[in-house]
Amino acid sequence: MVAPELRNSTVHLITEISIWACVAVSLHLVVGYAGQLSLASGAFLALGAYIGARATGFWGWPGLLTIAVAAVVAALLALLIALVIFRARGLYFALLTAGISLVAHGVIVNWSSVTGGAGGMSTGGPLADGGLPGALTLGPVAIESADDYLVAAVGFLAVLVLGLSVLMRRRVGESWKAIREDDVLAASVGVDVVRQKQAVFVLSSVLITLSGVLYAHWIGFVSPESFTFAHAAFEPIAMIMIGGLGTVAGPIVGAAVVAGLPEMLRDAEHYSVLVYGVLLLAVVMVAPRGIVGLVTTGLAAVRRRLRRGENS
Repeated sequence: MVAPELRNSTVHLITEISIWACVAVSLHLVVGYAGQLSLASGAFLALGAYIGARATGFWGWPGLLTIAVAAVVAALLALLIALVIFRARGLYFALLTAGISLVAHGVIVNWSSVTGGAGGMSTGGPLADGGLPGALTLGPVAIESADDYLVAAVGFLAVLVLGLSVLMRRRVGESWKAIREDDVLAASVGVDVVRQKQAVFVLSSVLITLSGVLYAHWIGFVSPESFTFAHAAFEPIAMIMIGGLGTVAGPIVGAAVVAGLPEMLRDAEHYSVLVYGVLLLAVVMVAPRGIVGLVTTGLAAVRRRLRRGENS
């Protein structure tokens, strides 16, 4: 039998990896397919988390209504932002989106009447009493135990991966891939590059916001420390780059590595950003296509050698 302490820590780790994988997979739409380095994930993750905490924890809204409101608010906000930021390209785009996350963090800290300020706020769940995540009701289904959140996080990730995999095989997905490869060439064959980039950004932002709602109820308490630039904006980019840019499995593998690091660095958590930097440097130098790309290339090389051996 598995010890309860070990089982609980394993459930916690898998849930955390799954939620961050949802964030990375969603962000990967913009970074991996539209070819835009977006650092705005922290803003939308915080948006979902605080809407979830405020709506269900203080106003007593049902979970489905909270999710619907979070999606609509995120879509409208992302559309307004997209109309502005896609006037910029390259480094300027990255700086603008970084500014969005930094402004969001400042709003969280200073708008204390809504966000609780530096002291944070509870989702209203039983975390303070029993150490459990905040309850999230979806119609007749109540997600409240650690196992419930594990199922919800893994299920949401599976739906995201399946849905986006199907979408990328459609015409719109092919347009996004064409933009990633060469937006000038894509425009020459009739793709509305700016509008498609805006659509990708809005979809990505909505999905990150929904991940934030789940994240807030899972941890049971939200505060500015959860949405610093390094944690909520930089780490998802690190997950994508380490796992493999432009691959389906890359963001998930990267999330497993990056989200798993705090468990391996419990006694040196302040050095986590340094470790991410070293990992990113190693990936760029040794495996520019990430871990998934490195494994794929290695397997292809093995297959070629086996075929040569069979033909000789």
